[in-house]
Formats: sequence, structure tokens, C-alpha cells
Amino acid sequence: MLATALQQGGRSGRHLFSEELFEEICDRLATGESLRAICRDPHMPDEKAVRKWVTKDAAELGPQFAHAREMGCESLAEEVIEISDQPCLGPDGFVDNGAVQRARLMADSRKWFLSKQMPKKYGDKVTTEVTGEDGGPLITRIELVPVAARPRPQIEHDDSVNGSPGEARTPKGTIKRLKS
Repeated sequence: MLATALQQGGRSGRHLFSEELFEEICDRLATGESLRAICRDPHMPDEKAVRKWVTKDAAELGPQFAHAREMGCESLAEEVIEISDQPCLGPDGFVDNGAVQRARLMADSRKWFLSKQMPKKYGDKVTTEVTGEDGGPLITRIELVPVAARPRPQIEHDDSVNGSPGEARTPKGTIKRLKS
């Protein structure tokens, strides 16, 4: 277990692994807070230490950490709806276009993050439907069709080309050396 391992910490220096500290990190992750923001607190270890804890004791800590991340994603999904529902009014009571753009950016950034973290649930679903004529089934037919042989180009023999009897002129006018 990692309880005896000494890890490099954040602002407070070195950190020993403790169940209480890891539990707090997971609780905060489950609310949608990023690991980076959590590790900025003075009493928390740095990100690298937390990731090492999870990697070294993956059998015990991995599932708990992954579940906290998944719950954090659910929290972010709810946050997208809250952001979208907030009115974007300026101090004069009219719509503030800058606030609208900021809210759109915040919502879109969270949606993008969710689509990458949980693609099966929040990713774009792409389906392809292939149908035949009038929405009917697609009919595939392979048919063999006889094809006539193409005629081969004729080569004219011209003994007068450069005076060599071993050369001939093709229909395109190029000179070809004949094999003897």
C-alpha cells in the first residue's frame, strides 16, 4: 500500500498518502472540480503525486478515482444547463452580447470536454443508413458481361527510316527498333 510511500507535495512540501486526503480529493472531483484546482490548495499534494498514488495502487485507488471523475463529468453536464439558463443581461437590463458569447464559450468548452471524457454518453452519435429505391432494401447484383477484345495497334514497316531495315514507325509516328 502507498501509506508508507513518501510523495512530493504541492505548496506544503512532502505528502504521505492518507485515505482521508485521497477521499477528499475524490469528493471534490465528484463535484466537477478539476484535479489541478484541487491541488492548488496549500494542504493538498501536487497533481503528479496524486497521479502516482493512483498508478501505483491501481487495483484499489483506480476504480474510486475513475468513479469520482465520472461523477464530476455528470456535474459538468448539469453545469452546462445552468450556464445556458442564466440570463445574459447587462446593467441596463438589455441583452449583453459579450456575456452571451462568454456563456456560449463556457458551455461549448464543457460540452467538448464531456464528449472526449465520456464519448459513449456525450459524444456525437453518427449513424449511416443505406437504403434502396423508395426506402426499400438495397439490392446488390453482380453480372458478368462479355467484352470484345480490343484490336492491337499495327506497326508499319518502313525500311526507309534512317536507312535502317531494323526500325519501324508506329501509328503515332514514333520510331521503334525491331528485334531481329
